Amino acid sequence: MKIKILLGAFSLLLLYSCNTEKKVPNTDIDVARAFIRDVLENKFAEAEELILKEETNKEYFDLFKKQYESKSKSELENYRNADIIINEISPVNDSVSIINYSNSFRRDKNSKVKMVRVNSQWLVDLKYTFSGNM
Repeated sequence: MKIKILLGAFSLLLLYSCNTEKKVPNTDIDVARAFIRDVLENKFAEAEELILKEETNKEYFDLFKKQYESKSKSELENYRNADIIINEISPVNDSVSIINYSNSFRRDKNSKVKMVRVNSQWLVDLKYTFSGNM
């Protein structure tokens, strides 16, 4: 009897662990939200997976990461608890869109992120954000 209970509990644990994978975002807005959320929560390893793999983007990302991490502990906590506010989605074409967003901690500060679709995957192109196109 105890073996059946243990096997049942083990089976449930196994099923639960299989369903806890992080959902991979697949639309421009989903990738943008995931990227912004990861940055707000200081999860830069996850955020970096969503950027377009180019040297300039990596340099911008590293610079931004260093700047973000230098903020005070209370400010980082406020960002972590902030909600994402999508102000506008501007499709440029079927492979490029611009997402204008802010967050509930800094409502007055709008930011833009360029989303590009490469090989059927949406990625963040930071060159647009940091090149003065704001």
